Amino acid sequence: MKQAKIFMLLALTFMLALAGCSGSGAGGGGAQPEGDGTVKENPKGAGQSEQVTITVQYPPPDQEVDRKAMDDKIARFQQQYPQVVIEKSDWFYSDGGAATLGLKLAAGEAPSYYNTYATEAKILTDKGYAADITSLLNGYEYKDQINQSLLDIFHVDGKYYAIPQGGYVMSVGLNAKLFRDNGAELPPYDWTWEEMIEAAKSINAPDKGIAGFAVAGQSNAAGWNLTNFMYQAGDFVEEVKDGKVTATFNSEAGLKVLELYRDLRWKYNVLPGDWNLANPDLSNLYKQGRLGIIFHSGSLNTGINDSGFAPEDAKIYPLPSMEKGSPNYAITGGNFFVINPQQSPEQQKMAFKFITYDYFQDSGIETEELKIQERQKNKQMHIPELMPYYNLDSEYAKRMNQMYAKYPGVVYEYDPEFMKIYSSNAMPEPPFHAQEYYAIMTNIIQEIFSNKNADLRQLLKDGAEKMQAAYLDKIEL
Repeated sequence: MKQAKIFMLLALTFMLALAGCSGSGAGGGGAQPEGDGTVKENPKGAGQSEQVTITVQYPPPDQEVDRKAMDDKIARFQQQYPQVVIEKSDWFYSDGGAATLGLKLAAGEAPSYYNTYATEAKILTDKGYAADITSLLNGYEYKDQINQSLLDIFHVDGKYYAIPQGGYVMSVGLNAKLFRDNGAELPPYDWTWEEMIEAAKSINAPDKGIAGFAVAGQSNAAGWNLTNFMYQAGDFVEEVKDGKVTATFNSEAGLKVLELYRDLRWKYNVLPGDWNLANPDLSNLYKQGRLGIIFHSGSLNTGINDSGFAPEDAKIYPLPSMEKGSPNYAITGGNFFVINPQQSPEQQKMAFKFITYDYFQDSGIETEELKIQERQKNKQMHIPELMPYYNLDSEYAKRMNQMYAKYPGVVYEYDPEFMKIYSSNAMPEPPFHAQEYYAIMTNIIQEIFSNKNADLRQLLKDGAEKMQAAYLDKIEL
């Protein structure tokens, strides 16, 4: 392990030396080799000694509207900051995640900033893949108007490491047409597990290939879905105490959740006949009108824009609570920008300015309006983010809503009753080895769904012991 650390330090030293010679730092602006996926935009009149080079993420070719918006943003930014040389990168975090990002950082090829997700907060900060932007954020004019719930996701040890783009709290979608066709009433927004089961039963028709309810049955998404129910039952999966991280899900609360999953599959038979489904499979069933309740955060777009549902038929609901009056805890997530920690302070400053250039500005509203107009042209609906980067009670939110009001029937309007409940109990994902935990829970789910007589207590015990020994015991706090 010591040898590996020494090797990494030597590699990083060598890499930084190369970066200093390449002229790509604060005083550089040297050209990248052709064919590396970047295109340089050199501002006229920028003195070489003043140049600061940053690399921005450029949308793929099939996203014409986003490309036009980015080109316009680059032009406006360089007009105000002519000393900045902007290079375009076609790499996004989704292309390989933290593993690929690590390789790009080691090779000095990572862009000045990169998109990422709420799930990655721990791994990126632990590995040093995200710059500390606390001072930049504290000096930002609009800091107090940024959605604090999103900022908190990348708030680690008193420091901030990411700028939010937007977020969500886990929700479910209901096909209201299926309910109407079956003479069934829609449940209330403040529903419970029991009411969710009854709603699923009221539209369930296995002989017609229609399932009342579905959750993911494969990939880490299955464990991620289940964790929402764990939170509602009162178990938050992990606990930090006396300098140690402990798996807590071998509990009575955990048992209640596994019993719920077993009943959905074996007692009520409201799941699809082929329950071993990933999220795209759930979307396809929902699109086809063969699924009544979908556990999916993007159900509105799936129903309305991908499937042609009438807006009133694609309902969105908060997650149910375990029982009346108890919290309907739901995992929150979102999209973020982190800044490359290997960049110079001036590069980091300019990357921050570029990311936030249209935040809280008329140009940001204008860009949003272009997206709406594109949806309108394609006879689709624009579905605003439920958790934008700005506070919903901010002055900027009022201005955005005034623009939305110009497009009735094009911009989706959320039910105020839904909004009252939607984000009131947002919870972060498990902070330590979340993906490994999800994988363990997915294996448990598959055993429950395939074996009517599965020993639920033993599954929890074995899963918690594996999580503890393989991952949590190795954490040094």
